[in-house]
Amino acid sequence: MSRTEPVSESLATVLSTCSTSRDWAEQDEGPYHRDSQPMRRDIVEDRDGRSVQLGIRLASGDGTPVRDATVEIWQCDALGRYSGFQPPDDSVVVTAATAPGAQYLADQTFLRGRQPTDDAGMVEFHTIYPGWYPGRTVHIHVMVQFGDTTLTSQLYFPDDVNDDVLSLAPYSQRPARDTNNDTDEIFPTGGDPAVLDVTPDEGAYRAAICLVLPARSTNP
Repeated sequence: MSRTEPVSESLATVLSTCSTSRDWAEQDEGPYHRDSQPMRRDIVEDRDGRSVQLGIRLASGDGTPVRDATVEIWQCDALGRYSGFQPPDDSVVVTAATAPGAQYLADQTFLRGRQPTDDAGMVEFHTIYPGWYPGRTVHIHVMVQFGDTTLTSQLYFPDDVNDDVLSLAPYSQRPARDTNNDTDEIFPTGGDPAVLDVTPDEGAYRAAICLVLPARSTNP
């Protein structure tokens, strides 16, 4: 897989000095994954929302960077919509059982992308702060493919930052969210170590996390 541009210096500094590396927690893929995500850093397209510079660093248990792993992310927009799927009704909790292929919209690709990690195990995405949809807290889906192994999880935001962002336009067009980290059904199974370190940056946000992959995915 071809490399994209280098991780920005400021984000690389944050990722290289992570005070805590969190163990990867396998979590549900959810109903909104699509194959053949675009290879790109900037996944925003035409979506409105607060800008997020997202950095992820992957390492093995002994701290060795995991290079050339494909990192794929997908998320909803500020109003809770995923590209390629009909927006969920505010009164319906969408699950894998209630979001079959019949709910596909046009071939939209906003807020989806994948990239390989660099020699330091790092990858950078430019996205927006996700919104919410019924029954779920604010999150970003992440999948890592390395060798013959595929790992799937979700990344989360601190709830105090969620409260601040969701009070702003365009997020405030939605009703008050019905789920936070503490009441989410998926968050308790590994959500704590997957909470991003989020720093405000002149109206935007920098979000970073350093993750340790399980031995089965990094051993030859």
